[in-house]
Formats: sequence, C-alpha cells, structure tokens
Amino acid sequence: MTQPTLRSCAPLHLAAAAAMVVGLAGCSKPEATGPATTSFDAITTACTQFLAARQPHVLPGAAGDWTLTGYSPALVQPEVTRTESTVTPYVGKLVIKDNEAQAHAPTEAAAQAITLTPAHLLSNRTHTFIYSFDGTQWRWQNGQRLTKIPGQNDRLEAVALADVSAAGPRGFAGCLPR
Repeated sequence: MTQPTLRSCAPLHLAAAAAMVVGLAGCSKPEATGPATTSFDAITTACTQFLAARQPHVLPGAAGDWTLTGYSPALVQPEVTRTESTVTPYVGKLVIKDNEAQAHAPTEAAAQAITLTPAHLLSNRTHTFIYSFDGTQWRWQNGQRLTKIPGQNDRLEAVALADVSAAGPRGFAGCLPR
C-alpha cells in the first residue's frame, strides 16, 4: 500500500479551504440597506446640522461671575447594524465627539466679549446614542456621555431622553428621530 504524496493531496486541501471560506461568508449578517439606512442618514444629517449651529452661551456663575460656555464643531459618526430580530431588524448608533470650553468674567458683557480658544478647553466629550428601527421608524433607546477633563478622572454618565431633547445649547434635540 502506497502513501499518497503531499503533491496529490494539495488540490484537496485547497478545495476544502475554499469551501470553508465560502461557508463562512454565509455567516455574516446582511448589510443594512433600504429605508433603515436612508432614514438613519437623515437623522445623522439633522444631528450634524443641529450641532454645527450651536452658539456659545453666557450664564451666571455661582460665585457672582459669568460663565461663557461653547462647544467645538462635533464629529458625528453613524453606524447601522442589521439584526436577526423581526421586532427590531436594525439598530443604529451615533457617536458624537466634541469639546466643551469655558471662560469666566466678572460681568455678563465681559463674558460675551470673550473669544473662546483652545486655552479655555474644559473637557473632551463623547456621546453615544443608541436607536432601534422597527421596520417603519427609528426610536431613541438610550445614551451615555463620556467626559474627559484634564487632571480629573473620566466620567461616564447615562443620558436620559429628557437630557437629549432639552432645548438650548446643552440639548441634542436635533439628534432625535422625527
């Protein structure tokens, strides 16, 4: 009885490897397409435009001074994932990165006259918002904010729908599905 040579088995090994790769390709989830991605793109665009329109705001401080707070232009990164669920066939995520800057002045007029610069940087923030798509419309599910302040421990806090939908420069109402 003769042993098969390595050379005669090579085509079998290649065929088995090719079959395995083709089989694994079927394991990946299908790409998110159609109305889910189109409508999530609209949410992303509205969110980006809303955040770009934020203006610095002046509020009275606790020590009798005035605080000017402003935000950098935000980087909005969307992601839509197809699921195996018939109830929620898609989930979406927006990751929003921006910076918060603050300056203080003794009067409201002095605070409004300040031009915020990188020297006024208070924190780097990352907001993560999760959405679900039921086949018809997107719904906001939850969110969190990671805040990095130089010289302090990072803070991770849950963000409620009331925080997101808040009016004014601190809210994210433009990032909610309409």
